[in-house]
Amino acid sequence: MEESNTPNTPEVDTTKVSWEEKYGKKKKGKKVNKAIIALILVVALAALGAAAYGYTRLIKKTTEGLGTETLVESYGEQDLTAYINSTGTIESQEVQSVVTTLQYPIKEIKVEVGDRVKAGDTVCIIDDKDINERIDALEAQASDEERREAKEIEISNRQLNQTKESSGRNINKAKNGVNEAEEDYNEAVDEYEKAKKAYKKAVKKLKKATETDAIKKKSTTVTEKKAALDAAEMAMNEKESIYKSTKDSYDQVVEGQKEAVQSAQNSNELTLSNISSYSAIASELASCYEMKEKTIIKAEHDGIVTSVSATEGLVPTGIILQIENDQKLRVIVDIKERDIFKIKEGMDVDLSNDTLEDVTGKGKVSKVINFVMGTSSEQSVLGMQSTDSGYNAVIDINEQTNMLLGMNVKTKIATGNEMSVMAVPYTAIMTDDDGDYVYVAKETSGFYMAERRNIETGETGDYYTEITGGDLEPGDKVILYPDTVAEGGIVKIKE
Repeated sequence: MEESNTPNTPEVDTTKVSWEEKYGKKKKGKKVNKAIIALILVVALAALGAAAYGYTRLIKKTTEGLGTETLVESYGEQDLTAYINSTGTIESQEVQSVVTTLQYPIKEIKVEVGDRVKAGDTVCIIDDKDINERIDALEAQASDEERREAKEIEISNRQLNQTKESSGRNINKAKNGVNEAEEDYNEAVDEYEKAKKAYKKAVKKLKKATETDAIKKKSTTVTEKKAALDAAEMAMNEKESIYKSTKDSYDQVVEGQKEAVQSAQNSNELTLSNISSYSAIASELASCYEMKEKTIIKAEHDGIVTSVSATEGLVPTGIILQIENDQKLRVIVDIKERDIFKIKEGMDVDLSNDTLEDVTGKGKVSKVINFVMGTSSEQSVLGMQSTDSGYNAVIDINEQTNMLLGMNVKTKIATGNEMSVMAVPYTAIMTDDDGDYVYVAKETSGFYMAERRNIETGETGDYYTEITGGDLEPGDKVILYPDTVAEGGIVKIKE
């Protein structure tokens, strides 16, 4: 048998050998792939996070030097003391329209518009040439007895007029004292009512407190409010006593002045009852003496000359000039129909000017015109200028700084009503042709931008204004002083 030269080739086992049999462990191909993918995802997310953090830090760092720093307040419910807002023009409480019944030309007007005068200053002189000539002619005809009788009549009439004028001044002075005492008492009552409300509010909060520290703190507040209430009550009682005493004194002054006037009236009537026995020359001469006395026209009170309507050399046909007391001021304001039942005499009023910060004042409602006046003549009878509304309030100003006649002012009439409403600080409110609006600080990508929100306003308080409609949402960060920001501009919130 021949031997083959082909080397021997080992037989190959074609049976499939498992990974475990060959290497002694399990194959992990697929699970290894999943771990790698997960690791890659984690790394990728971390990279993205770092990039986002870096971007935010970059944005923050970039915007730190941009924008306007501003104060904000979250929009929400606030306690509001209601006010009625209006506007008006400053005018005088005392206006003297200088006129004369004499039908003679004006000899001299001694003042000009803008001049300041004192009570008793001569402001106008009527030409007495014709009167003097008539007096000379009558005196030439009259006997000594007739001249005496004429003087007697003239003196009696003058004394009666002087007594009436003096009595009127004394009564007014006493009345002013009563008004001042009444104002002080009313202010004390207001302070007492405020203290009482603050005390009740503090007691209510104490009852709701549950934590020990809160109870202790609110208990201290209650004690302080009670002390303030007691002090306010004491002050109110003291002012009430002064007011009653002043009012009693006023009643006595009025009674005394009535008696003085009546006595002068009786004396005058006694003198004039003899006129029938006086001659015609004596009676006419007395009349001329009185006319001569009236040719000197004097200022009735301190003030400033606001108009001169007559001309020297001509017989006056109406008001010669006008003097207004620029220290006793008032303002007449329109009252909306919805507010007419809220306003009462005696309510406190704050006054200000839109453009002049140093123009301020305080006053009280002295009269409420709660009917619609149909004609300007009706307003004239009441001594009022024409206004846009039929309902008005007269506000007497008792404290003022830099207020001038004719100046426009804003008024805030405190109604004393308190309510809890959705409101924003009045400093935040802006107005343009589209209406009222505020700016809010809207967060965008890590920084804030000023965004406009249209609003509708209601009552106004000391600091807050009620919001009755518009685009604001509770919690919006309202920018308190928007004058320095612009819509869409970056702002920084001041902590």
